[in-house]
Amino acid sequence: MFDQDAFWKRYVGLRDPEAVTALESCSYIRNVEKGEKIIREGDIVTEVAFIISGVLKAVYIDQYGKEKVYCFGYIPGEAAISVTHLGIGIKSICTVEAISESVVLCVPMTCLIKLTKDNLDVARIYNKMLSISLKKVIEHNRILSDYEVQERYQWFLETYPGLFELVRKKDVASFLGMTPESLSRVLKA
Repeated sequence: MFDQDAFWKRYVGLRDPEAVTALESCSYIRNVEKGEKIIREGDIVTEVAFIISGVLKAVYIDQYGKEKVYCFGYIPGEAAISVTHLGIGIKSICTVEAISESVVLCVPMTCLIKLTKDNLDVARIYNKMLSISLKKVIEHNRILSDYEVQERYQWFLETYPGLFELVRKKDVASFLGMTPESLSRVLKA
């Protein structure tokens, strides 16, 4: 049986028992099948999903109609949604899809907004999540602009240990800003 209390404390980092109780009362567990989309780019975000298990990818469609991998999620406690801030009517900036069978803990946006206003611990966690997300985006952009293909691949292996074996090579290539053929050459080298 899943222990929400332990999840919120261990993986998300909440310390306030009142915050944990409030989140437990408004959240629910969702099983996500491989290939299922949690949310689509442009849809209104009505809830935030936190990864319990499985592997997810976030993608967007570029100006040429090609799917680009924006990020991967597989660490328990990570938010599986990309929004720039909490609010009613906010649109998702990407599509989030399960790469493997996954389980997420969903919190309605209305509940999360109220808790960030009413509880300092939840607000602290939200700010931490935003900071981590920003750091990842900046680092990823730096890797794409400054690193050669082989260095990008090596960075991926070091930054996402064990993930390479779980995702399609095409998705890794997209995330690293290279063609699948370029990745194939790196793997053969």
